[in-house]
Amino acid sequence: MNLYYDVVPWQGGTTTDALSQSASGATLPMSPYIEIASKDGNPYGGVLVGGNPMVAGPLPVTLHAVVIPLVVEIVSSTITTFDPTKANSCDGGVSALTRFKQSPLVVASPLKFNGVNVGTDQYINGFMRAEFWTEIAGLSSYSNPINWSYAAAQTIVVPDPGFGIVEGSGCNLMGIVSKPFLDLQLQTMLIALQAGGVVSPTKLAVFLLKNVVGSGATPPTTAKCCIGGYHGAFGSPAQTYSPMDYDTTGRFGSNHDIGILTHELGEWANDPLGNNATPAWGGVGQVKGCQSNFEVGDPLTGTNAPTVTLSGYVYHPQELAFFSWFYNNTTTASTGAGGKFSANGTFKGPSKVCPPGGTF
Repeated sequence: MNLYYDVVPWQGGTTTDALSQSASGATLPMSPYIEIASKDGNPYGGVLVGGNPMVAGPLPVTLHAVVIPLVVEIVSSTITTFDPTKANSCDGGVSALTRFKQSPLVVASPLKFNGVNVGTDQYINGFMRAEFWTEIAGLSSYSNPINWSYAAAQTIVVPDPGFGIVEGSGCNLMGIVSKPFLDLQLQTMLIALQAGGVVSPTKLAVFLLKNVVGSGATPPTTAKCCIGGYHGAFGSPAQTYSPMDYDTTGRFGSNHDIGILTHELGEWANDPLGNNATPAWGGVGQVKGCQSNFEVGDPLTGTNAPTVTLSGYVYHPQELAFFSWFYNNTTTASTGAGGKFSANGTFKGPSKVCPPGGTF
């Protein structure tokens, strides 16, 4: 079984529509960009969450997100429950929700990327500053902290074997749920939560899972596994959301604790609508062929950044690619911290033209 990630592009309108909604305060704050890619000379437009790092003197913007712990009950002859709010004996008796609350995704800590001190920030905020380091001239005014809130846990019941299966035992126990089934449940749930005032398009909705992944097949199979998380948007105004697995099974090598969460939050921040275009890239990370979207986690799936220790616990964020990796040619310098093309310098040059893809 291999870990990979997905995206659900927004189909509720155009990028112009989304930016208009954002400007009116109907959605979370978003900023547009147009990049003339030195890789191929073509213009590419897209949106980022928060402030615009490509204008002089960008202003700080506070973002809002609500975490919804998602209890998954997979039903066959018995019921197997995966609950992120319960103490986990396989993780020091601490729940996935508590680990998340104490993680560098929520708690500001001193951060360095490629040897550059970007300040004391939440991890994704610090990454975004590092990603556009020379664009913002290192100014602290470019800052997009997330104000986190927490909703009551929600439960979905998954029939086995139609839409869910259970794999393994003990600390390796894992639930596998059909992604089409899961996404339908989540979007239906979001509509109800919006009606109840729990979430709104002005907040990212994070569904926190514990040791539950997706399958591209219905019924789910271990052969088409495992989707650790995905981000997407639906409706109008655009509601952004993302289910993310907090993994303690150890099944995915270096991908555990906040690795999946870092991947998805980084991609949401850089591509909230899931449709920012780039020159074709691939042949690296989880991408075997070619794709043309601005997904900062996919090219480094399975590659960790340096650990961060908080509350006595060692967290393992995934390394993420910088903006310049997608758009630049080899003669155009990176705007990222340290002149590198990814957060921990794994990419020392930009992506290669795909096919065949790869990286310099």
